[in-house]
Amino acid sequence: MRFGIVTPTLNAERYLEATLRSIWSQASDEIVIDHVLVDGGSTDGTTKVAEAFPTRVVVATDDQGMYDAINRGLSMVQGEVVGYINADDEIAPGALAAAAKAFVDHADARWLMGKREFIDGEGAAFAWMQPVPFTLRSYLGLGWSCVPQETVWMRRELFDEVGPFDTTFRNTGDYDMYARCRRASKPLILPRTMGRFRLHGDQLSFKPEVMAKESRRVQEKNGTVDRMGWVRGKLLSLRLNARNPRWLIAKKTGRIRFVHEP
Repeated sequence: MRFGIVTPTLNAERYLEATLRSIWSQASDEIVIDHVLVDGGSTDGTTKVAEAFPTRVVVATDDQGMYDAINRGLSMVQGEVVGYINADDEIAPGALAAAAKAFVDHADARWLMGKREFIDGEGAAFAWMQPVPFTLRSYLGLGWSCVPQETVWMRRELFDEVGPFDTTFRNTGDYDMYARCRRASKPLILPRTMGRFRLHGDQLSFKPEVMAKESRRVQEKNGTVDRMGWVRGKLLSLRLNARNPRWLIAKKTGRIRFVHEP
């Protein structure tokens, strides 16, 4: 099975080698990889790091942000299955083989996801989040994306049907994309670690009010959230917390948090 994978970058040399190793270590006779790195004009050693791997590097200084870079990359890669991985995250060992087997075993599955492992700046794991089944109504009612992006793989035909990413979103393009995917098809959820999400001090900061505004726009774009949708979102949140106690504790103690802009 051929996987088309995209990585958007901008001054990402610190963790990029680990990301690229997590991709290329999974290539085999059965798993063929076409990986494109779309760089927004890095001034550090990002592209030099990538030169040590069979990754194709495309410099696009005119891109309109991360989701535009991802769209460009996805228009270039070849593969029956596609996805993207950020330059500080990792694909879990064996994840591509597991995804390929799942798509073969479940011919009706159009996209899938699995467990997210949270790692620190040194690569040490400290929490996990296993997704649970959700409807479009509960997903929108939740108000944020509970889909662990770095674990998601979809058949090319699904991306061609529902894509591309909406570049008017700065922070929540994945929330919007996965809402569209959920409208089209129920995801296959695998009970194994499929991706590693790195939390570190160099991550992009965001303004909470901007994130909330964008999330509301995703809700409005994909279906109005009424009272029952809000209730179903709350129930989805409870199911996620109950399924993932270590993740819940890490959130409550501040171990899992994102940097806010002042």
